[in-house]
Amino acid sequence: MMKRNLAVFASALMLAAAVSGCGKSVTLDGTETAATLDDTTNMTLGEFNLMLRYQEAEMETYYAAMLGTSNVYAQDLSGTGTIYGETAKETLLADFEELYVLEAEAPNYGVELTDEEKTAITEAAAQFAEDNSEEVRNVLGADQATVERVLTLLTIQDKMYDALTADVDTEVSDEEAAQKRIAYVYMSAAGTETDEDGNVIDLTDEEKEAIKAELQAILDSAAESGDLSAAVEEANESREEDDQLTVSEITYGADSTVPVEEVRAAADELEGGEVSSIVEMETGYYGIQMISTFDEEATQEEKDSIVQERRDALYEEQCTALTENHTFTAVDSALDKLTFERPYTLTTE
Repeated sequence: MMKRNLAVFASALMLAAAVSGCGKSVTLDGTETAATLDDTTNMTLGEFNLMLRYQEAEMETYYAAMLGTSNVYAQDLSGTGTIYGETAKETLLADFEELYVLEAEAPNYGVELTDEEKTAITEAAAQFAEDNSEEVRNVLGADQATVERVLTLLTIQDKMYDALTADVDTEVSDEEAAQKRIAYVYMSAAGTETDEDGNVIDLTDEEKEAIKAELQAILDSAAESGDLSAAVEEANESREEDDQLTVSEITYGADSTVPVEEVRAAADELEGGEVSSIVEMETGYYGIQMISTFDEEATQEEKDSIVQERRDALYEEQCTALTENHTFTAVDSALDKLTFERPYTLTTE
């Protein structure tokens, strides 16, 4: 499913169009048909390319910043012999099929755009035309009308999401969503020294016992004061500045996978305020304090998350059923014109 928030997408769209590294001037015929719905409604190449290049630029910007990699759409990221750009085109085509099906079905659900929404779409598309040069628009094959069309489809999708999920079950029991809150401190048992070959030297049993003894002293102090954070803070007074211990807080429920299973199991044995014994792991040791066996805020957030998961599942189910009533046919000769020799990147200028 594409982004459903019009305001977010409209602002991102201006960045998407501001591509760099376009090389020699190229003009794409954005009016060419790239796919049809039920042999009556055409998706243009400009609509498709506008979204394709935005997604490409977004990914290119991320990979360049994080990994220093460029032109990722031209690379075989999966090792299957197919460049990522071609895979992205297939995924985007399915997204557009959904958009066009939802537009066709919208009247059956009483969904239509308000005057305010139409005005917002027109203004966003006009801003696109103002912010981007003719050269950029030619490369994308997208003019103001193209942008208005894409924003219209996305706005209808947004409203159809609400219509298709109106009957979702919003009741979630406390038992299903219950979240506990714990605080914990971790002390590593990994060696810090290396031998002449650069291999890490394992700690001796005596050194490991010393670590456990320090942690046990912290837990004893926490059990007495009822405050693990204060106990750790006190212990840090005698530790080097670059070797300070930290206390982390986290909430978890029955379906959580973090923190690690051993920590969750030990925490489940505690009542509010209680402190655990040392939880021994291969790489180190945990000390835990149960802050709350029922964290109301986290539980409500979990309820909201469960309802959202139900809503998304219902939406996908409904979309699948609606799509079966329509035929969406791609025009391969048009889509093949969209290649990935040059990267697109986001810019705020």
